[in-house]
Amino acid sequence: MTFSFTHSDPIEIGVDSRGGSIEWAYPQVNNFNIMYMGASGVGKTHTIQQMLARVFVRQTTFHVIDIKGDFGYSNFERAGLANYVSPEDFNDIRFNYFDGASINPLQVPRTPEGGGVLMTIESMKVLVKTFSPNVGVKQLTYLTEILKIVYKNKGILHDDMESWAKPNPTLIDLLEQIDLIFNAVTSGLSSESVADIMNDIGKTKRKASKEVANMRALEEEEVVIADKVNELASGLIDSITAIIKKQINLEAVSKTGVGNGDVWEYWSKESLYGLRSVIQGMVDSRLFTGNPSRTIPGKINRYDLTDISPQHQQVIMRIIANRVLAMGIMETRRNDSFNPPSPTHVLVADEGKHVKEISQSPLSPFNRIGTEGRGYGVGIWAGVQSPDQVTQDLLKNFATYFVLATPEAAAGDVSRMFGIKPSYLKQLVPKDNILFSAGSTYSLVRHFRD
Repeated sequence: MTFSFTHSDPIEIGVDSRGGSIEWAYPQVNNFNIMYMGASGVGKTHTIQQMLARVFVRQTTFHVIDIKGDFGYSNFERAGLANYVSPEDFNDIRFNYFDGASINPLQVPRTPEGGGVLMTIESMKVLVKTFSPNVGVKQLTYLTEILKIVYKNKGILHDDMESWAKPNPTLIDLLEQIDLIFNAVTSGLSSESVADIMNDIGKTKRKASKEVANMRALEEEEVVIADKVNELASGLIDSITAIIKKQINLEAVSKTGVGNGDVWEYWSKESLYGLRSVIQGMVDSRLFTGNPSRTIPGKINRYDLTDISPQHQQVIMRIIANRVLAMGIMETRRNDSFNPPSPTHVLVADEGKHVKEISQSPLSPFNRIGTEGRGYGVGIWAGVQSPDQVTQDLLKNFATYFVLATPEAAAGDVSRMFGIKPSYLKQLVPKDNILFSAGSTYSLVRHFRD
């Protein structure tokens, strides 16, 4: 079915206890953030699906973090929403440890609000710490210095915004740079010498492989082919010997304590190797170096995280939130459309406890969307089981509330924090009604019956 709704056209939430229609529209609320709160199994996910479908046909791009597999097209179809959405409306981005999607954490946002190279490096440090909590301060300091070199090698400079659009480095580039530095620290040679040696080895190996293939195609004898390979190897030995003699001679070794000028000359090999192991683990997970994920404007972009661990889910969630905020900022600046009446992008996280776990800092991407997103046309919808699953920054910045049947143990907190009378909470029936508020008093509503 084709719809021509706009955000000015209200959505009918349901009817109140007196039979009156309860309607809602984005232009009527202070921000684009919505909280869905209720115990497990009371219909929270169903309620989010109902709202999502109705808002989607009013032309909003969605980014849904799907941890349990509840937001595929088949889920909406079973919820009776096939008249709102079709399979073509979904862009499924699946993450796994084999051939799934990936996100490059070294991608620099192309707007100043994204913080440029420096903020990207800081975000990468947080991700590495999340990926491997045992990473120490020294290793994170090393990581900062190495990333600066990696970006410089790509021609990307923090103070040159135009350079941010260049092809960004990947974790493979980072790993190669760590290997270069580790070999320099271990050997005592300069990084330039180590790089020259590694490059010469690579070039010679490629040339030898090509020569072998050509000679075998010409049906040369194996002994002749072996001689050719040995000849190339001898040339490589001469090249490497020259590099070593340049570094290890009477003049060079007499300069005790002077060093070769590399900032990492006195770095701990053990700490550097530990950092390398962490980055290698991130590469091996294929979550950051596999098929690049592609979001599509005007779609329900579903990030399927069901096949990865909770720890990795949180890592990917953080990157997704950063990307969504960056998209909103970039589009707002490009179109000069600050403080729009309705959102361009909405981030949906049904498992709010994961959001809280990775949002302890006020500058975390989820908190920033909650507190700053309104000006950039970005909102966050969070599904939680109790108020303590949301950060205080987010809790203060929801304009719309759907309160479903709550656990009895949490009723006191809900009543106190949201000003809901305990008698109202007792009237909530799982999968039947909600307490609804859009910046005013709460109404008991039998919701989404059409």
